Amino acid sequence: MSTARIRRGIVAGIDGSDGALEAAAWAASAARRFEEPLHLVHVVPKHPNSADGHPEGDEFLDAAERIVLDGQQDLEVERSTHPGPPAHALVELSKTARMLVLGPAATSEMKSVVAGSDVVRVSNRAECPVVVWRGIQGHEVSETRPVVVGVDGSELSDMAVAHAFEFAAFFGAPLVAVHTWAEHSTLGAWYSEERRFTDWSDLVQHEEAWLAESLAGWHEKYPDVEVTRCLERGGPMKVLLEYSFGAQLIAVGSHGRNPFTASIVGSTSQSLIHHARCPVLICRKG
Repeated sequence: MSTARIRRGIVAGIDGSDGALEAAAWAASAARRFEEPLHLVHVVPKHPNSADGHPEGDEFLDAAERIVLDGQQDLEVERSTHPGPPAHALVELSKTARMLVLGPAATSEMKSVVAGSDVVRVSNRAECPVVVWRGIQGHEVSETRPVVVGVDGSELSDMAVAHAFEFAAFFGAPLVAVHTWAEHSTLGAWYSEERRFTDWSDLVQHEEAWLAESLAGWHEKYPDVEVTRCLERGGPMKVLLEYSFGAQLIAVGSHGRNPFTASIVGSTSQSLIHHARCPVLICRKG
């Protein structure tokens, strides 16, 4: 008998900010496509008083519910208030959710290193995919802008590819798979001091063949998804940030590094959380 956890619903964190409301509107658009319920969640620092309740939280949820329904009744909306701290409560909810949607990080990338960020904490620890809203474009799901996914061959990247194909299929959108390479990061015999200033066409052909092979199974599973393979020379942070300008969603895997470690060794997902021009889908093991 299978003991796999049943995941249901899209959870949107509501804190009263404009960014959270925009994120909830995007989550509602996605929930309609996935035919999933939308769960609006407000987290308070402490248990609300049993007599007084938490009227401010109720106001936040009322505003979010009005926005996500927009006068329609075509979406199942649930709502709840949970005791904090926020990151802990949202990670707990991620254990049974299909997806978690958060507003943009309230701190800069540097402040996240020093003081921390609930958005980064949740993205690093959640047990379901997390979408971080970046309020640059409209919240409606688009059938023309592509879903972009970073591909590096890791297990986490494979998860991002799986979710990116699923999104593209449900959204009716094209998919752009991006793999980056640089001389100093290539493997084995492909790199040596002697090859440093030579023709890299053999390596490029090798990387192109690897990218096509790594996507083949998913393209067979989702044959209606139009796929474009892109091989780019450069670091993944810079390349994927550039691709985010024309995307409706960008998907990447995350190793869950804390902000301090990420500031030293680098983290593509955390860079995208703070700078991408479209929503960012963060995938981790769940």
